[in-house]
Amino acid sequence: MKRTKSKLTLFFMLAVFTLTGCGKTGSDKQNDGSKNDTTVTTASETISATVTAGIENTEVAVTQTATDDVSASDYSVSDLVGEWVQEDIGNMLTVNDDGSCSVKYRYGGTRYGTIKIDTKEQLDGSKKYMYSFYQPDDTLWAEFACPEKPFDMICSDNEGGMTFHRNITGKPFAPFVPEAMDIRDALAFADCLMSGSGVETDTNAEYITYDGTVYHKSTNSLYRTTADVYDYLRIRMTEEFLNSRYDSLFGTEHPKCIDVNGELYIEYRPVGGRYSFSDDNPVITESETNADGYSIKIKNNNYGAEETVTVEVVKEDGKWKITDVSDNF
Repeated sequence: MKRTKSKLTLFFMLAVFTLTGCGKTGSDKQNDGSKNDTTVTTASETISATVTAGIENTEVAVTQTATDDVSASDYSVSDLVGEWVQEDIGNMLTVNDDGSCSVKYRYGGTRYGTIKIDTKEQLDGSKKYMYSFYQPDDTLWAEFACPEKPFDMICSDNEGGMTFHRNITGKPFAPFVPEAMDIRDALAFADCLMSGSGVETDTNAEYITYDGTVYHKSTNSLYRTTADVYDYLRIRMTEEFLNSRYDSLFGTEHPKCIDVNGELYIEYRPVGGRYSFSDDNPVITESETNADGYSIKIKNNNYGAEETVTVEVVKEDGKWKITDVSDNF
């Protein structure tokens, strides 16, 4: 009789879970008014508050009570590996094979941590199993009750909780606007390097090659060597795109960037750049050329004529990277 009673209890709880939608009602309201905030790392804050996105959530009342058929060993961090999204808000949770995770807020900022399986002893002696999210200093972020398997939704087990839905499409969620802006900035930076700018230089610190090409020493603290420039660009560009579109930046007979005594020098030959991007937010759409990618459309001022530059991106090593660029010039 104990086993039957436990199963009936779980069935009743799951029925309540289905009807309430993780505690949300038709009167719930969300405030999604955040702006490009910085990464959240403060130990005293909790993920339930979702400070970065300015989110007000409703209370979550779903629990998982242990029965004779369930134990902590039935759950693993691997249950969560993949992408999850707060559908009504857009914040994205990514869980990796090693148990690390990140919550990326739609309008800027990312929170990092790890996940563990914790057991909670209830007043009646029963046990409840949790996917517990911890900050790097081992401070608890939030707890998500372990639901009955299989599942594609998790709900945090605290007041003002969150609901995440699993990405079951097989295709990564589209980049957020801040990520698209990073892509735009990387492309603009590469274009500036091609035109002899983009990195501040000391015009009094010259290096002249045998053929008379003049280079000036970089004074930018972020870019001290050619490796610094290359490493930045490869974060936002695939190796194939970088080596084909901007191969003249490094390693050619007359590269734009060279190292002199271990320090970065930029060729001094100011010319007009290819791009003059607008500050307007890029527009992200489904890609028409790559089923696994997306298109980022950026407004560009082509000597007074407004045009659209289309940047194709795919997700590689957890980051969105440029694979191709289309423009009218």
